[in-house]
Amino acid sequence: MSPFPLELTIQYQVSHPELNDARLEQWVQTALQEAAAVYTEADMPVPFSQAAFTLRFCDESEGRELNHQYRSKDYATNVLTFEYGIDEAGTVSSDVIICVAVLEKEAAEQKKPFVHHAAHLCVHGILHALGYDHIDEDEAEDMESLEIDILQRLAIPNPY
Repeated sequence: MSPFPLELTIQYQVSHPELNDARLEQWVQTALQEAAAVYTEADMPVPFSQAAFTLRFCDESEGRELNHQYRSKDYATNVLTFEYGIDEAGTVSSDVIICVAVLEKEAAEQKKPFVHHAAHLCVHGILHALGYDHIDEDEAEDMESLEIDILQRLAIPNPY
């Protein structure tokens, strides 16, 4: 499947040597392609034709502030997705915020390479932008299964 038209803005409040624009774009494109394939395989129209995303890599202070402001949780979480839906032109848009300190801590605790966990969180955030969720068990299974498939396409082992 060919790449989706993608307007990807990447912001680094906190940088990391394993995070670079080309790698991040590959992760986002792969997530978009695999999510679209789910619709195609089910003989359903793909609800989006292009994407406009911002990926922001922040510090713990900003992550905590955003999580508190928007979710009433007083801690920095690993990834926050602000889903804006799909407009009349078929553009899905979203802001995905990843807290680098939490990402590093979780990768170490889970004994995973940083880059594998970063890809997982990025894919997870993009799937939220596309309307996936994990509130109930069936939704969680669908989302996790798709995450596993996307990561496998990126040569990253099952994160679960």
